[in-house]
Amino acid sequence: MALKNRLAKLLIDPAFRNPGLLKFIFSIDTVTGIDLVKTLSPFKLMPASRSLFTRCFAHFVSGEEISLAASNGLAALAPDRAAHDYLLLQASEEATHLEHFRDKLLAFGLGEMELNRYLAPSFAAFGRAISGRVERGDYVAGIVGNNIVVEGLAICLLELGCGEMRANSDEISAFMDFVLEDERHHVRFGERMLKRLNERDALDHAAAEDFYGTMWDLVRKAIAEIPDVLDAMSLKPAQLEHDVKAYYDARLSAAGLSFAV
Repeated sequence: MALKNRLAKLLIDPAFRNPGLLKFIFSIDTVTGIDLVKTLSPFKLMPASRSLFTRCFAHFVSGEEISLAASNGLAALAPDRAAHDYLLLQASEEATHLEHFRDKLLAFGLGEMELNRYLAPSFAAFGRAISGRVERGDYVAGIVGNNIVVEGLAICLLELGCGEMRANSDEISAFMDFVLEDERHHVRFGERMLKRLNERDALDHAAAEDFYGTMWDLVRKAIAEIPDVLDAMSLKPAQLEHDVKAYYDARLSAAGLSFAV
């Protein structure tokens, strides 16, 4: 069925965002079964709506690109064959997610080339920070940055910020379940890998803590830079920051780590 409420506000120009019109549209949709998203997708979005919609997708696409590159790079640094093979599997899953998000962009007539203009500067810095460490051969930093921080942030955004989308679209709900299951596996791999390295005294605690601190600073800045995107997902920046930090703390604790950040 149609995607309602929040996503509808991304599709309909602000000048037409009034409860009466939306209620009328959705009452027609409920009776006829017409999918509002598929019905409107061939048409160009109004400028204001196009901007916000693109900003939302820019961050999902960027997250998948970051994880895809990181997973491929980390596979080459993996300490054993099992970790190597898993990271290549993770990379293939990220590629699948990325393909889906790109398909959605094309469906709405949005060009991928314009995404960088809509990306929060600190969010874009995630990839640079992780790739810099991976290129220097820092496997632990790569796992912390990608499998804990980036994947964990994606989980929090999808779980906490997409309730209305899930409630009103079977297609979106099914895809989110698919993505979330993959992301949870990726985080669990990161937990187990960090725990194993820690138990074997093969982990530089101070260096890992320092890089986690760098990534956490970027997360906080990124959250502060996209209040309109978070509002479209029914999220408040302060609450999201609190929830994401709690999620990270729980994951690190499961790995036997505690960072003073």
